Amino acid sequence: MTTEEQFCEKCGLANPPTARFCQYCAAPLPVTHITGSLPEQTLLGDRYQLLSRIGQGGMGAVYKATDTRLADRVVAIKEMSKAGLPAPLMAEAEASFEREATLLAKLSHPNLPGIYDHFTENERTYLVMQFIEGETLEEFLEHTGGDPLPVEQVCDWAEQLCDVLSYLHSQQPPIVFRDLKPANVMLKKNGQLFLIDFGIARIFKPGQSHDTVALGSPGYAAPEQYGKAQSTPRSDLYSLGALLHSLLTGLDPSERPFFFRPASQINPSVPSRLEALLQQMLEMDAEKRPRSAQDILQVLHSIDTKQQPKDARTVGPNTSGSYNISSHADFLLEEAHTLYTQKRLKEAEQVYTQALQINNTNPLGWQGRGLTQGLLARHTEALNSFDRALQLDQSLVISWNGKGTALSTLQRHQDALAAFEQALQLDSNNASSWNGKGAVLSALGRPNEALHAFDMALRFDPHMAQAWNNKGLVLRQQKRYQEALAAFDQALTYDRTIATSWSGKGSVLHEIGRLQEALDAYEQACTSNPKLVSAWNGKGSVLYEMGRYKQALQAFQEALRLDKNYAPASYGTK
Repeated sequence: MTTEEQFCEKCGLANPPTARFCQYCAAPLPVTHITGSLPEQTLLGDRYQLLSRIGQGGMGAVYKATDTRLADRVVAIKEMSKAGLPAPLMAEAEASFEREATLLAKLSHPNLPGIYDHFTENERTYLVMQFIEGETLEEFLEHTGGDPLPVEQVCDWAEQLCDVLSYLHSQQPPIVFRDLKPANVMLKKNGQLFLIDFGIARIFKPGQSHDTVALGSPGYAAPEQYGKAQSTPRSDLYSLGALLHSLLTGLDPSERPFFFRPASQINPSVPSRLEALLQQMLEMDAEKRPRSAQDILQVLHSIDTKQQPKDARTVGPNTSGSYNISSHADFLLEEAHTLYTQKRLKEAEQVYTQALQINNTNPLGWQGRGLTQGLLARHTEALNSFDRALQLDQSLVISWNGKGTALSTLQRHQDALAAFEQALQLDSNNASSWNGKGAVLSALGRPNEALHAFDMALRFDPHMAQAWNNKGLVLRQQKRYQEALAAFDQALTYDRTIATSWSGKGSVLHEIGRLQEALDAYEQACTSNPKLVSAWNGKGSVLYEMGRYKQALQAFQEALRLDKNYAPASYGTK
């Protein structure tokens, strides 16, 4: 046993230092940072003396240091360690770090940090760069309370960001930043901005159909960054639009990606010309966005930021005592979505209905109503809502998925299959669509095709617990018990509350004669979902085989109480 072993807080057993989940009980292990542990006064590269740690992230740490060979010049040093990372993430982290070093070394711009050095020491890689005295926009917004910022201030920042993006995009070939968000913009006290963290920036490659993986930050990333198309310079313009909208309104775009209310509805001081520019930058279709950052900069120069806009609007009564119908409906949709995310489903459905009574031509309103009705197990009504959404906009992948799920629940499997296939025609990388298709194929008695679909879902989202669960169910039916057990374990690694995974695991363990483990799994299933009839029945069967007849009878009776027509449990009570 070494001092590098980490101990599970749940079962107390030792695990390898690189493990993320306990190998004995599957509980998540505490997150420990391999980087960021160097003490003050440490000398790196026989040159850089550390003063303090100033940042810590998932991929590494950042230190403030002095360069002892250049008059104690203050520098920032990014540190990345290979330790503690599985092979795929290690390769990704190394590539990200090397990419940042290579890109920055070639660039020179007032809004980019300068790079001074790059070296490896004790299995850690270091990037030495200009130290920027200031804070990120994310930190700035935290201590300002997240309220809308003055238009003049935001436009000044926008001009600086346009200038540096224009510089990046004018490189040959163009450089796409791909992760413009408050955390990646540094602000000095004099108002100067710096773009930081080029870890996922990339060289634009004309002719490439789409990015190999989805990269960027939800809410700020353009639609094409989710693997549907290739990131281009116009992807950065979308992210800039999302950032500016957030600064002007105080709204966090990650809470409702791709949904941006007109900025003047929240902040009436936003001029109409600026609002129109934001709407163009936030177009879902990249071809409809401005051609370049330079074009945006020209529009910004023409906006009088001190003039009170004549068409400022609010959500509420106007001078005639009536309401701006479109604004009020948008406000209700936002409220309904908030209720939905809080699982206040009945209230959410009521507000969606109110919004649709005002404006029944908004497909997102019908889609939200359908999702809510689906969670309320009112699948026929959900199906009708999704149909209305798709009548208005046939490109809504979420609505096709919702329709497929509703049809599958209503046992209309062929129609459900057609819905999921339509979703995949629109977005072939959509993990939820592949998972839904697999579930329908399984119900149609096509297990091998179902397994292929689940594997495709996991290719695009390896952490999708429900896909692992569904794969396990099919493998169990095929009596491929070891593979099924591995699939259920994967599902429970990502979501320990899935009762059907516990029940499926119990069934497999029962089949291979590991009775006590099977009983433990069934008990976990019953705890996660006390209404899961098959789990109570499975528990009864294991208890009966263990000779614990009284407890077995109680389990069978509970199954029958939940479903009096459940034949296996009925047999167990005889």
